[in-house]
Amino acid sequence: MLRGDADEAETEVTGAAQFYDEHLAATIADKAPHAADHIAAAFADAHESVADGDGPGLALARAWIWGGMLEAGTLVAISSAEAGDVEAASSWLLLREYRPSTRFSQASAQATLELKSLEQGLVAPSDAAAALRADLYDTYQALLLQELTEIESGVENGLPLRQAEASGLAISYWWIIADSYRNQLGAEAHASAEASLEHLVEVAASGDEAALGTAVEGVRDQLRGFRAVPLDAGEQARRANQLVRFLALVPVEYARGVRNGNVALDIEIQEAITFLNGSQAALEDLWPQLVEIDANALSEISALFDELEADLDAANKRTAVEDPEAFQAKADQALSLLRETFPDDWVSSGGDSDFVEIDRLLDEIEQAAANGQYSKAEQLRLEAYAVYDFGPELRLLGFRPNLATRIESLLWYGDGGDTGLATAIARRYSPDKIAEVRVPLDESLEDARVTLNAGPPPAGAVIFNSATIVFREGLEAVLIFSALMASMIGIYSTYRRPLVIGGLLAFAATALTWLAFHFLLSSLRAYGEKLEAVVSLIAIGVLLLVLNWFFHNTYWSRWIQQFHGKKRSIMGMAAGQSVSFALLGFSSVYREGFETTLFLQALVLDAGTVTVLEGVALGLIGTAAVGVLIFALHTKLPHKKLLIVTGILISAVLVTMVGNTVHILQAVGWVPINPVEGVTLPYWAGQWLGLFPTWEGLILQVIAGIFVIGSYFVAEHLKNRDRRQRIAASQLAASEASSTMAN
Repeated sequence: MLRGDADEAETEVTGAAQFYDEHLAATIADKAPHAADHIAAAFADAHESVADGDGPGLALARAWIWGGMLEAGTLVAISSAEAGDVEAASSWLLLREYRPSTRFSQASAQATLELKSLEQGLVAPSDAAAALRADLYDTYQALLLQELTEIESGVENGLPLRQAEASGLAISYWWIIADSYRNQLGAEAHASAEASLEHLVEVAASGDEAALGTAVEGVRDQLRGFRAVPLDAGEQARRANQLVRFLALVPVEYARGVRNGNVALDIEIQEAITFLNGSQAALEDLWPQLVEIDANALSEISALFDELEADLDAANKRTAVEDPEAFQAKADQALSLLRETFPDDWVSSGGDSDFVEIDRLLDEIEQAAANGQYSKAEQLRLEAYAVYDFGPELRLLGFRPNLATRIESLLWYGDGGDTGLATAIARRYSPDKIAEVRVPLDESLEDARVTLNAGPPPAGAVIFNSATIVFREGLEAVLIFSALMASMIGIYSTYRRPLVIGGLLAFAATALTWLAFHFLLSSLRAYGEKLEAVVSLIAIGVLLLVLNWFFHNTYWSRWIQQFHGKKRSIMGMAAGQSVSFALLGFSSVYREGFETTLFLQALVLDAGTVTVLEGVALGLIGTAAVGVLIFALHTKLPHKKLLIVTGILISAVLVTMVGNTVHILQAVGWVPINPVEGVTLPYWAGQWLGLFPTWEGLILQVIAGIFVIGSYFVAEHLKNRDRRQRIAASQLAASEASSTMAN
């Protein structure tokens, strides 16, 4: 028809009709009479369109023929499965389409797998038929919505043939899922929806583009809130989490793509569009539940989505570029409304959404490696780690802490004999080798998924793990705090007070953080590691100053005595030192308190506040007991030995803190990662000693160690120089006195 060869077109139509009549018509008429009627009428329309030279008419007829075939394939496959006829079901299942694969949804092979299980006697025929129905109905509803978008694209690009074919496919897919619509929403709603689709086909054939856009929106309105395969409670929670996660990424990608009122990176705008499409799909899936909860809020959310879509479309076409802050405000408002509208069980249960997202990111890592884009692969790995770190890991700590640690190690530098994903990417492993590295990681993630879906952990396990978390993090704070307090003796005892005040303020800040996370967990947890990184940098900076003070205290005391008459200057310096020690006390305690709060809040979602607080109480008792023992030990040590012990302890804390901080900075993407070739370390070395096998961390720890040792020798040099100067001055004075007496 496009070449103007009407005779050849008629020959092809006749051949197709003849093949259908000889091989398929009888079976379809027997098992799917509705489809048979549509196919017969469509062949007649095809002949007529060819004779009239009507291209859009032939495109529409072709869509109806193919849609009728798909309807027949669906009905016969499902009925054959119900009858236990695996051979017939498998044969007719070949006559199907698949939903297009995206970053957020993959083509499903569940129907085929169910038939194999039916053949092996592992599932009942009714269950296999239900699985086929769910797979196929879900597919054709997705394709129906896609064809509505294709119609709009045809209008925008002036493609009347595409408009006509897309409208024919849309109503054909509708025929497949129409019974489900009628069963859920009633005969009246079904009749109205079908009338809207028939009107759409008529308008598409007429070529009235203005009316076509209105007709498409009318069909969308009829389908909104309908799912051919209703979601169960777990799937609703998963989609809710996907919706929030994807929507939160939209303004992030948009901001990366816009600079000074212009689009600087097209790919970032495309990423934002992709994430918005994913969040819109999730919103459509949850529409039936949300409209019942709060229809007004849902209407407002939908309007915000429309605004975001319009902004992205304008940026993509370079017609206008919305300010990133204004764009972010719209997304934040939509997120806030969604969180207020979501039921508690959607918020408290992540379902499998985090694991699905991690798996998707791991797939993209392999693809990026295949394209030689290892920097992109590393960025994707950090995204996957962030999803795990603030999702499954927090909950997994209450169930199986060892598994949580293993997964984290496999995402980084490895565990035992297994190579870590960060190491594999940094060494630019081939896609095949990265796939091998993924095997133990995938197995551990699946183990975690099964564990978390098995139900809440026993109260005893939660109490024990809560106590362990508090004790482990509290012990770190106690060690550095007690070491600092022990060094504050003699004339420096006045600095104990600001140190204690800082620690108490950190304890209060930790309690406030607990409350903030309790009420705003979903919006605050994304900043967790970044905030921890900032606090860690502050702690290191202040600790460096304190170590410098510690090793130079004798020199400083001489300097202070030398200028004791300048009281205002001394008071100013003392005040500055007091603030420094208060800041050190605050940062050393709050750094651990923030992480502890984050971990515990995840356990609260699974086991409740009371159970977790019981564990917190036990952990605090244990931490306090260790603190008392350490302070008691301090009182029994001689002054010189106490200074040596505390100096070594503070130095060890500094080196450990540097290693952990570098690791956190690498986790948020602020520091590059270069693994040390051939070096593997057990993960406990990182947790307790801050030792991770990367050049960045180890080199900075060595520098920290050199600083400590150098400070000691510099202090000794200054003391010796001071001593020599005093001796020389004394000898000179004695010599002058002798000369005077002699004279």
